[in-house]
Amino acid sequence: MMKNFSGSPLHCNNQIPNHIRERNNRKSSVLSALPLRLSLRGYGFCMATLFLFCFGSLFYQLNGGPPRILLDIRQYLGESTYRDDHGPPVPRVLPFPSQVVYNRVGKCGSRTVVILLRLLAEKHQFNLVSSDIHNKTRLTKHEQVDLMRNISGIPQPFLYTRHVHFLNFTRFRIEQPVYINIIRDPISRFLSNYFFRRFGDWRGEQNHLIRTPGMKDEERYLDINVCILENYP
Repeated sequence: MMKNFSGSPLHCNNQIPNHIRERNNRKSSVLSALPLRLSLRGYGFCMATLFLFCFGSLFYQLNGGPPRILLDIRQYLGESTYRDDHGPPVPRVLPFPSQVVYNRVGKCGSRTVVILLRLLAEKHQFNLVSSDIHNKTRLTKHEQVDLMRNISGIPQPFLYTRHVHFLNFTRFRIEQPVYINIIRDPISRFLSNYFFRRFGDWRGEQNHLIRTPGMKDEERYLDINVCILENYP
């Protein structure tokens, strides 16, 4: 006689012992929490990678090339480096140009700059040509062409300096040199020119007798505010 075990309490789904049910619930909770932990780790890894990329890009832009630590990391990860793939980085120091024009602006410290240029010309062996013409800054078309041809004929490397307005060499199909200049605060420049015309400069020249020969002494020593308000020359 066979016994029917299908109705046994041990085989009924609704009558599973409590310790077995608790163990199954514990396993299901562990399995459900595992993907969450893995996703948090992946998120942290992605954020760390993004931070490293941004940090390296910042150093790349500030230093003109990739930081050393990124080159070491890439060399560790692979056989090639940035220099192997792209060649040496671009040098940060520009080469010295062979033709330079310093078209001086009046009362902007150009005389001091010329003194420094003389010292540099002796040290670095380039030709410094300084014009003696200081009172003619506007040139006609023919004067511009003559001056540009004279400048182009100077042995290179050279630096030419003169009080003159900008010359467009390319307009006349002449090689354009590199221009340098120094400007000054307009009010400070006006004050410097005001006292220069009245009292000359530190070289002891009697510039005021040449530039303002008809000015009386009481006008020469006027305060600049009074001179402007009362429209003195």
